[in-house]
Amino acid sequence: MNNINNVHNCVGCLSCVDRCPKHCIHIATDSLGHVHTHADEIQCIDCGLCIKSCPAMQESAYRKPDKAYALWRTDDTLRRQSSSGGLAAVLSERMIAEGGIVYGCAFEKPFSVKHVRCSSANDLEKLKRSKYVQSDLTGIHSQLMNDLKSGKKVLFIGTPCQVATVALYAQKFAANLFTVDVICHGVPSMQLFKSSLPAGIIACSIDKLTFRDDTAYILKMYKSGKIIYKRELHTDLYMKGFFKAVFCRDSCHECKYAKNERVSDLTIGDFWGVDKSQIHTNTDYGLSLALVNSEKGRIMLRDIASEVNMVERPVEEAIAGNKQLKFPMKKTWRTKIFKLLYPICGFKCSAVCSMPDIVLKNLIIRK
Repeated sequence: MNNINNVHNCVGCLSCVDRCPKHCIHIATDSLGHVHTHADEIQCIDCGLCIKSCPAMQESAYRKPDKAYALWRTDDTLRRQSSSGGLAAVLSERMIAEGGIVYGCAFEKPFSVKHVRCSSANDLEKLKRSKYVQSDLTGIHSQLMNDLKSGKKVLFIGTPCQVATVALYAQKFAANLFTVDVICHGVPSMQLFKSSLPAGIIACSIDKLTFRDDTAYILKMYKSGKIIYKRELHTDLYMKGFFKAVFCRDSCHECKYAKNERVSDLTIGDFWGVDKSQIHTNTDYGLSLALVNSEKGRIMLRDIASEVNMVERPVEEAIAGNKQLKFPMKKTWRTKIFKLLYPICGFKCSAVCSMPDIVLKNLIIRK
C-alpha cells in the first residue's frame, strides 16, 4: 500500500493525519510516549497523499546560509522576557503588525505543549520561552493552509522537521509562507516530561511553565502568577537527560536536518561560542543567532532592523558553536539503558541508571 505504514523514521509531525482524505490515519504512542502514526489499510484508498507530505519520505529543499548575525532586542525589559535575545518574539510581533498570522509552540492548559495559531499581539505572549519537549501539531497543517489560501502571510516557527513538513504541505502556496527553524537538540515526549514531575503537580492546573531564566536553566511552574514548583539544573534529571540526548525520538539520532544546510528562511537559536569581545551587550541576558538562508530571511531581518541590535559574524563561528548545525545527537549507551528500563522502572530510576556518572558528579558538587 502507498501509505505511511512504510515510513521508517517517523518524526511525529502528524501532517499525514491532516492530509488523509479518508481520515484513516491514527495516532499511537510508543513505550516512551513518542507519537507515531498508522494507516488503516482497509479504509486506505492508496492515494499517497500522506507520503507526499511526509518529511521522512520526501527530500526537502536545503539552503546554505550566507550570513550570520548576533542579535538582541534594543529594549532590555522585553529582551529578558525571552529565552535568548528575543529574536523570535520580534519577528512574530512584526508579522502580526503587518496583518499576518504566526504559528508557534505554546504551553496550553490543562497540561500540554502544542503549536497554536496567533492572530493578535496578545496571543504571542504564550509563545515566549523555550519548551524542551516535542510540540503537538494536531490540526495545524490544515489551519495554516486555510490562512495561506485566504491570502494571509504566515510565519511558522518550529523545529527543522516541523518546518520541512509545513513546507511540503503548503508548497503550492509558498509565496506567503515565512519559515523559521529553531536549532534543535532532539525532542523528548510530553509523557517523559510529565513522568519527571512530582505526583500531583500536573493536577494543580498551572498557567505557565518555563525552562530558562535568561541563559540559566531553571524549570519553573506558575499558578496565578506565583511559582508553585521549581527545579534547578543540578537537580533536574530531565534536563540532564535532554542535553545528553537520552530521551530523544529514534528519528532525532538520525536527523537529516542537523547540518549546516537548512530548510527554513531563517535559522535561530542561542549564539553559543560567539566572540564576546565583538558583542557590546550583557550576554548573560541571552543572545540570538540568526542564519540567513533565503531572500525571505533577509527581508524578515531587514523589517525588524530598528528593533534589534545586529552584529554580523562569520557563518563558520555560528556553526562551530552549535553541534546540531553539524550532526545529530548520537545514540549512546545511556539512551539504550533508559529505553530498556523506563517501561519497567519509571522515570527516576531509569534516568539515574542511564546517567550514574552525571548524578554522582552533581552530588559531589552540591556537597
